[in-house]
Amino acid sequence: MRLVHNDPVKARFLPAVLLAAALSSCAANPGPPPVEEAAPSPEPTSSSAVPTTTSSRADEVINVGVDPLPAGFNPHLQSDDSTLTRSLAALTLPSAFRDGAVDGDLLVSAELVEPEPMAGETVAQTVRYVIAPEAQWSDGTPITGADFRYLWQGMINTPGTIGSAPYREITAIRTSPDGRTVDVDFVTVVANWQQLFRHLLPGHLLQVDAGDFDTAFVDDLPASGGRYMISAVDRSRGVVTVNRNDRFWGQDPAATDRVTFREIRSVTQGVEQLRTGQVSFLDVVPAETSFDAYSLMLDTQVRTLDQPRELTLSMSTTSPLLQDQAVRAELHSLLDVPLIARLAAGRSADLRVPPHTQARNPEEGPPALLPGLTGEEGRPLRLGVNPADDSAVAAGRSIVDLLSRFGVAAEVTTTDLGDLAGNLLPAGRVDAVIAWEGSSGGPLEMADQWLCPPDPDTPRAGNLSGYCTPETDAMARSLLSGETPAPEGQAFFAGQNAREHVRVPLLGERRVLVLGEGIVGPDPDLDNWTAGISTVASWRKQ
Repeated sequence: MRLVHNDPVKARFLPAVLLAAALSSCAANPGPPPVEEAAPSPEPTSSSAVPTTTSSRADEVINVGVDPLPAGFNPHLQSDDSTLTRSLAALTLPSAFRDGAVDGDLLVSAELVEPEPMAGETVAQTVRYVIAPEAQWSDGTPITGADFRYLWQGMINTPGTIGSAPYREITAIRTSPDGRTVDVDFVTVVANWQQLFRHLLPGHLLQVDAGDFDTAFVDDLPASGGRYMISAVDRSRGVVTVNRNDRFWGQDPAATDRVTFREIRSVTQGVEQLRTGQVSFLDVVPAETSFDAYSLMLDTQVRTLDQPRELTLSMSTTSPLLQDQAVRAELHSLLDVPLIARLAAGRSADLRVPPHTQARNPEEGPPALLPGLTGEEGRPLRLGVNPADDSAVAAGRSIVDLLSRFGVAAEVTTTDLGDLAGNLLPAGRVDAVIAWEGSSGGPLEMADQWLCPPDPDTPRAGNLSGYCTPETDAMARSLLSGETPAPEGQAFFAGQNAREHVRVPLLGERRVLVLGEGIVGPDPDLDNWTAGISTVASWRKQ
């Protein structure tokens, strides 16, 4: 991590009367939705949410620079996963737990209770959630067990979800007549159950069976249960606007009426918008000169931040070309990871290259297996990538060019991750996928990435490779139950991957944060911030 301090940000204190008025306007009011006074805002392209800005705070707007908008806003889909998606979810969606503790805004309590015997079913663990009576969506609908059920069904029935493994251990969700007490039954013990039911979605506006889980949030989030609500998404301009949710009932409502997230597509644009005050904060993927350019500016603080995500090549073990371990090992040996990382990121500065093995030199001649398998009597090796992910596309094309130097024919297949995970991988029509995956090494994450699919031909989530042995499945389940500690699981799967060549990390996610003038965040020192734009609810105008 690098941190540059230029001229310190000077605190400015509001007069007491104005401060009291601002605090008064923050009070939650579960009455009728407020009507927005006329104020300039980006034109929405596909949002039906009602803005909630009040006239007394209409000038309280913070502008933030971000990466290009994601394909969608569902934080549970691998295809939509991005820093902006996760941050918007933290600002707008309710969660059972936050930072390891019960979210007292949403829940009165969450605890293990004695399982009730169910006819024909084994119940090893029951978790009871009691929802706060004030908890409601921004349209006034109460948050209930139906929202828990929608998330559960979406996670287990949608290809390409993130963290579906523990949800697959749920056998039933039972609710009280008023919907406020929710009992969740598990067929096996899930030790880290506190990590479930994060970022609940407004099930009352969606299909009961969650059949729209992968499509309902492409353009916005239709209702909010958090401090902010999405009021406009303008993809043509690259702008997302969130307004303070005046129906939010909990503690510490949003300190600012409106936050606008604007795409920053170049360092030049970012510098200019910071200089002119069009944005006050940046949270973006760095370019070659980002750190130097932003550090030269007066009154800015700049730091880089690594995220627990890696762009990863997952080889399908059910592929007709890569089902043999020897072929996977040969493909792995041809991958020049530092070169691929530079080409995928489009930079050599501030580059996070994962641990890797030395690649084969083309001067050593063609390898033994892949040229024949992909030659005239075979077919090209197919790499699946999401066309909305520029880094994945660049990595895929770089690998195709790299393999051609060894006489290996390969091609890139571009389609969304839902299609790759749900259709092309199980059918053997693509041989590997390049996508961003978690790299925190947590128990649930490892279980999700290594748990055996129900069947080789079923849609995939988490374990995109489809790799399955009794030993890896047992270890994944042991991590789920808490019987095996995370470090032991990490060592086991690292060794397994080194032998079987299933997953090859290509690029680690590194971001650059820039704090300019005009806002007061969690701490005057950017180095002390624990997160970036996900903390925006506590920011205020300077």
